[in-house]
Amino acid sequence: MNWHFVLITFLLIVVVTETRHLIRLRSLRDMIVFYAVWGLTLLAIIGDMLELTELRPLDWISIMMQPLNRLIS
Repeated sequence: MNWHFVLITFLLIVVVTETRHLIRLRSLRDMIVFYAVWGLTLLAIIGDMLELTELRPLDWISIMMQPLNRLIS
């Protein structure tokens, strides 16, 4: 069994269910953070499927935090 497709299916279910909750909250900041983390996770799974080299965890965290810090402050 290919775990990549199981994880992608799970991510699609999560994005559908959580989008409804985020719309009810009406918090743009929460939506931005959720979709950023969700997108990074999806890209990491696709990159692993294609056997691309991966970024170290601290690299992608710092890449994501720079624009988010500008949005929040």
